Amino acid sequence: MVWPDAEAGTVFRGIFAGVLDSVGLRSDGTLIAWGYNNYGQSTVPAGLSNAVAIAAGYHTLVVKSNGAVVAWGRNDAGQANVPAGLSNVVAVAAGYSHSLALKSDGTVIGWGGNPYGQTDVPAGLNNVVAIAAPCEGQHNLALKSDGTVVAWGAGKTINPSDHVNYGQSIVPAGLSNVAAVAAGIYHSVALRGDGTVVAWGDNSFGQTNVPTGLSNVTAIAAGDAHNLAFKNDGTVVAWGSNRWGQTDVPVGLSNVVAIAAGAVHNLALKSDGSVTGWGLNQAGEAFGPAELNDVTAISVGGNYSLAVKSDGTVVAWGGWNFVGRTNVPSGLTNVVSVAGGPNHSLALRSDGTVVAWGLNYAGQTEVPSGLTNVVAIAAGELFSLALRSDGIVVEWGSDLPPSGLTNVVAIAAGRFPRLALKSDGTVVQWGGSTAPVGLSNLVAIAAGSYHELALKTDGTVVAWGSNSNGQTNVPAGLSNVVAIAAGDSDSLALKSDGTVIGWGGDNFWVRTTPPAGLSNAVAIATGGGDSLYPPRSLAIRVDLRIASIGLSGQAAEIRFRTFSRQHYSVEYSPDLGPGSWGPMPGGDVQGNWPEALVTDTNLSGTITRFYRIKLVP
Repeated sequence: MVWPDAEAGTVFRGIFAGVLDSVGLRSDGTLIAWGYNNYGQSTVPAGLSNAVAIAAGYHTLVVKSNGAVVAWGRNDAGQANVPAGLSNVVAVAAGYSHSLALKSDGTVIGWGGNPYGQTDVPAGLNNVVAIAAPCEGQHNLALKSDGTVVAWGAGKTINPSDHVNYGQSIVPAGLSNVAAVAAGIYHSVALRGDGTVVAWGDNSFGQTNVPTGLSNVTAIAAGDAHNLAFKNDGTVVAWGSNRWGQTDVPVGLSNVVAIAAGAVHNLALKSDGSVTGWGLNQAGEAFGPAELNDVTAISVGGNYSLAVKSDGTVVAWGGWNFVGRTNVPSGLTNVVSVAGGPNHSLALRSDGTVVAWGLNYAGQTEVPSGLTNVVAIAAGELFSLALRSDGIVVEWGSDLPPSGLTNVVAIAAGRFPRLALKSDGTVVQWGGSTAPVGLSNLVAIAAGSYHELALKTDGTVVAWGSNSNGQTNVPAGLSNVVAIAAGDSDSLALKSDGTVIGWGGDNFWVRTTPPAGLSNAVAIATGGGDSLYPPRSLAIRVDLRIASIGLSGQAAEIRFRTFSRQHYSVEYSPDLGPGSWGPMPGGDVQGNWPEALVTDTNLSGTITRFYRIKLVP
């Protein structure tokens, strides 16, 4: 599983799902958050550690090992204003606009919004051992040590016409021997000590219809209108609303030790410390592609992502797939690059042919018959571009390239603009705004929805077009750039030292803030979004490592992966001692996918030599 901001192999000891965000508790007591961040709920405070319990919603609550509570995220009703002096807390719950804390003495404290009495903790409530509140709801559940349940807030009556009161706070008469509770937006769930489940409240999506015969349950979780049950054999059962696939438990999911349900997505923590997600992945809250590695090329569409693997296959993920834009054609192989448009995708094969799929409203997936010798592709709103090896641009869909356009070496497509970089370092634009007069000495181009970028030979960047969110405000002093990418209203630049700089955007999805510690990047991509799904950015990161060392007579042959426009240096040392490293003669390499071969001929007799690779800024 590839998680934002996480290293491969991260071991979690706890998982927590919010509305469209997720939080993972690492084994060392630190946190990682991903997904929706419109209220800053996925921005973990710097230095936060010693976490022992978490609640996630539009705001996030964390209990530290010393019993203190830290809160951040949405705070329009004071839900993130932890009461002064609050201590000895053992658990927390985050509702839509309110917060709860369970203290070690079994009492409960509530704060934040209170339109339905959700922070009015019932007088005399004590001996509480667990609490629950729905991340998008307005009621609470408290489990007492005697196995009974107390509920308060919305839902003390049944009046579905007001879209609030569905009886979710009316605890079934005689309910006892309860071991755990969970709260959905308008329904409630209880796990009994005998492993059976009871549910009550709104049943519009069958969320209170507990599956017949469900038993041996050891944990429960509730989303907005769906539920999860974790059984003692390590399997998971789900029921209720399935609009976003939230009850489609992944086939073969086993060895589960914990579950969490967000509004419309789920997480499962496995015994090996890994996490599996399913359901809506609108902001990356549920999952990335499983075991995505050995990537050689990437592209971002309107709200989905494409990656080419080293074996020439394509992986697609994200977004709502209503037009089949992530339905990679069966048997598609030998792919060397991909291009994602708002609603359709292109793949360039090693034989110079193009494959297209997705929305075909204007014929943008109808690849012209006989099109061959293609070296580059680009996808826009209702059109597709292909650059042939003879420097000619072919367009299909909604427009045609300018007459007489020749000697093209690169192409780019935004939602509407088209760019062509010519061999003389100039750019031609059609279908959008106009490129700046006199722009020259260019080596790369990129097109966003309504803005454009150009990379010059001196490593600087020029931007033009719409500046609605600062996407053309190139950061002062930006230099040593080797690659650029343009999204909906954001821009990215990859520097020669493998770091990524972002600007523009409204930061609603934090797409211009690269993950902390991102380094050794060799390729970048960013794309647009729509009213349902967020823009996203991708970076291929490659660890600098030697693939092989072989001996040929008195020479050592060193092979390692490289990427175009990257500068590498091979160094050697006789003993790994401080100050012993020096440049290897002939070890200065300009990257050229897929690998480089350098030879150390300075070997004689019996010697020991160590090698390393450095990325040269």
